[in-house]
Amino acid sequence: MNPETQSDIAPETNETVEQCLDRLLAMHPTMRDRIYRQLIIYLCTKELITMGGIAEEARKRIGRPPGRVVDNPNESGAERLDEAENDAVKSLAREHAAKHLSASDIMEIVNFVLKREEAQNLADVVSLPNVSFRVLADRLERFCALPLGELHLDPSDLFGVRVNLARHFINDDLTFLGLAKKFVRIRDYEDITRRTIGSESRMGKIGGKAGGMFIAHRILDDAALDAGPDLPIAIPDSYFVRSDVTEQFLELNGLRAYHSQKYKNIEDIRNEYPLIRGVFRNSPFPVEIVQQLRSLIEQLEETPLIVRSSSLLEDRCSSAFSGKYASIFIPNQGKVEVRLRALLGAIGEVYASTLAPDPILYRRRHNLIDYDEEMGVLIQKVVGRKMGKYFLPAFAGVALSRNEYRWSPRIKREDGFLRLVLGLGTRAVDRVGADFARMVALGAPTLRPDATPLEIIRHSQKTIDVINLEENRFDSVTLPTLLAQGEPFPMLDKFVSVRREHELYTPAGRMLDAAPEDMCITFDKLLKETPFASRVQQMLQELEQSMGHPVDVEFACDGEKFYILQCRGQHQAAPSERVVIPENLPVEKIVFTANRYVRTAMIRNIQYIVYVSSDAYHSVESNDRRLAIARVIGRVNQALAGKKFILVGPGRWGSNDVLLGIRVSYADINNARMLIEVARERSGYVPEVSFGTHFFQDLVEDNIAYLPLYPDQDGNGFNSDLFLNTQNALAEIVPKDASFSDEVRIIHVPDVADGCRLQIAMDGEQERAVAYIG
Repeated sequence: MNPETQSDIAPETNETVEQCLDRLLAMHPTMRDRIYRQLIIYLCTKELITMGGIAEEARKRIGRPPGRVVDNPNESGAERLDEAENDAVKSLAREHAAKHLSASDIMEIVNFVLKREEAQNLADVVSLPNVSFRVLADRLERFCALPLGELHLDPSDLFGVRVNLARHFINDDLTFLGLAKKFVRIRDYEDITRRTIGSESRMGKIGGKAGGMFIAHRILDDAALDAGPDLPIAIPDSYFVRSDVTEQFLELNGLRAYHSQKYKNIEDIRNEYPLIRGVFRNSPFPVEIVQQLRSLIEQLEETPLIVRSSSLLEDRCSSAFSGKYASIFIPNQGKVEVRLRALLGAIGEVYASTLAPDPILYRRRHNLIDYDEEMGVLIQKVVGRKMGKYFLPAFAGVALSRNEYRWSPRIKREDGFLRLVLGLGTRAVDRVGADFARMVALGAPTLRPDATPLEIIRHSQKTIDVINLEENRFDSVTLPTLLAQGEPFPMLDKFVSVRREHELYTPAGRMLDAAPEDMCITFDKLLKETPFASRVQQMLQELEQSMGHPVDVEFACDGEKFYILQCRGQHQAAPSERVVIPENLPVEKIVFTANRYVRTAMIRNIQYIVYVSSDAYHSVESNDRRLAIARVIGRVNQALAGKKFILVGPGRWGSNDVLLGIRVSYADINNARMLIEVARERSGYVPEVSFGTHFFQDLVEDNIAYLPLYPDQDGNGFNSDLFLNTQNALAEIVPKDASFSDEVRIIHVPDVADGCRLQIAMDGEQERAVAYIG
């Protein structure tokens, strides 16, 4: 709070030091002795008096003999002052203050005493295990109402308060507490309390995602970093539905019984989840919470919002939960009651997502299944600006402090990695249809995995995610459609290159005279001619150093500010020793070879190959059948748990476009040892090397190797006979899915290879991989 707004200890015109002191003592009579004590300490620190000297001076003034000097270490070093001597010391302190100090100095001293008192009062309250939100918020507000002043409390005196505030408001994870103690100041929590949704008489936390964002911003703010000369760092306008609201919601609607879902088998969880999501989305909230959310909706007016999960388990270094819980965009257009209904439904859906298959299997995998899930909800204004009927940021993406996949020897793991997209960042973190994000190795930002202009054009972003304000929904549009709105797109010359015939050219200035159809989204000028890449690299390095582990940061930029949306720990793949590719293997022993996007790994003794051929998948006539194939893969994944198996399929595993790949989720692939994506030219399936997406982070975190195959390119081999003409074990392993034997094949390697198993050797240094029977 601004010190100028504090009138209770403001100086009066022409007020002397003693008048100022008397006035303040009268205002705070219970603090009289403490104010005098601090005045004496202040005079001593300024070397205007000494403690011993003023005591002797006081004795002399009231006619007492000098104090006895004690040399024996077993005795007290000085005699204790009596009441008369103490009064004399105070009188002398006043005189010294009048002689050497100003009225402003007196105000600083009194303010410091009041701060120390309020800090102790706050410490007493935050140490209570069951304090209510209102009691704690009021005590915090009293502390923050005091001017900052020039005299500061020792941070060591406040660390306990910081830790307990973090424990009450953010998370009780030890890593979070350590970071909050170091970087989040007491006054920062006042803003959180003003943006909190929840019962006054209860207490809950804002959760991991909100806490990670908040701490990351504090770290970068302290380091005075930015994303460019005109791109300061910020966080979006955010509001926090506390975790205790979840309990109120469950109690009100009798939904506690659903806690047992996490112990059911995965097929029941999957089948029952759509019903649970509908129940949660349409269940009522406590009246008090509805009133608070209605006030928020009225305050924010028709600004697009995103409702995001902020579980207490989320965004930890050991368990990131990347993309496991729901995040829902709300265009937030129309009448208040319509917008409120959409917000309540979105919060209910976030709550329901704790019971979805992916987070439950993830929790089982990480031994967190018995943890009582507490879900906070983060409501944020969507970063961006209006362009005609659309709303979107200029660009968005995800940045990783460690690059787990490197397509050139010039790229170093510790340099970091970036995925950039125009518009909303969904295309940077999700596996989308026939589209691509710009991949940036931050140590060599202009180095691309694509070699020719045609490849760059083919692998560029074609579709931009936006919020359609007129139709009140999430939408995806092309760049020409967006530019046809007739409003300027911020920084457009930094994001596009101009296509002329079969070449690409970077715009020379800010003005673009090319037709929108001739613009290709490359981000070349942003990466070549601005310090953006190096500034993001600095941010990542600062965050990694401060947090003590690699980080994964989601961000968005509206052209004026660079917004941190999320910061979590980045799981690192275990370092691999150099793998030597076997030479002179018999041709009949080779199953496949690869020479692009290879990461060093050795996968030994594979028992099963689960294979979906490009031709078989391409020939499927209905999307329902394609979705059913994904469910078959999920059941195979569960049936082969504990066995060594790999998944080999067309295009993009996990794609949200079933025409371009099998729409599996984490729960469908988490037991596999390796995921292989096959690009067949005749079928049009092109793997996207999805470094940095939530899907890819799952692979790294669970040590699932990844490899794209390009069988139709020169120099690569693929043993189609083994994949297509060997015995299919699907009916034996998952009898209920025998009718899918034409599309899904399970090859038991020892049965077709004389008892041998499959070995896959991958040498990232030489960009070579070979799978062979041995």
